[in-house]
Amino acid sequence: MSPGVLYVVVAGAGAVRHVPSRLVPLALERGWDVYVLATDQAARNFPEAVAQIAVVLGRPVRTDFHTTVGYSLPDPDAVIVAPATYNTVTKWALGIADTYVLTRLAEQVGRNIPITVGPYINARFANHPTYQGSLATLKEWGVNVVIGPNEPHESGDDAADDFPWEGILDTLPPASM
Repeated sequence: MSPGVLYVVVAGAGAVRHVPSRLVPLALERGWDVYVLATDQAARNFPEAVAQIAVVLGRPVRTDFHTTVGYSLPDPDAVIVAPATYNTVTKWALGIADTYVLTRLAEQVGRNIPITVGPYINARFANHPTYQGSLATLKEWGVNVVIGPNEPHESGDDAADDFPWEGILDTLPPASM
């Protein structure tokens, strides 16, 4: 059996700093062949984390439609969107596909593959009526939503230490496909 392909989509939230040291190693240990896609904000605001992800995986992080990274992505068997920001969650739930990441997410929902989202949201954004409706829409589509114990968090709080990486991975099927 070959390992399943896992897309990890990261958005521009503070918990992205833990992706190379926590999420990616956990996914690899579970047998996933991991490919990371980053929003423009994640790449711009957390370049060190994105660079570390590339080192851990031995392949570049994908940020756009172009094949400038030297390879095409295989189709995924599962997708994790974490950390997910207010912007990513709400635009995705509205069906807006105006960026590379949102286009890939729209496509994967249409393929009906397992997807889990782990929001990392400031409480002020989480209180916006659109946010709760967006989570409900994603759930209706079959997307697993995993909320961490300190989510939503207050502005300035670093809730990333308790981000539910293992709980997110636990929602996925086994990695061997």
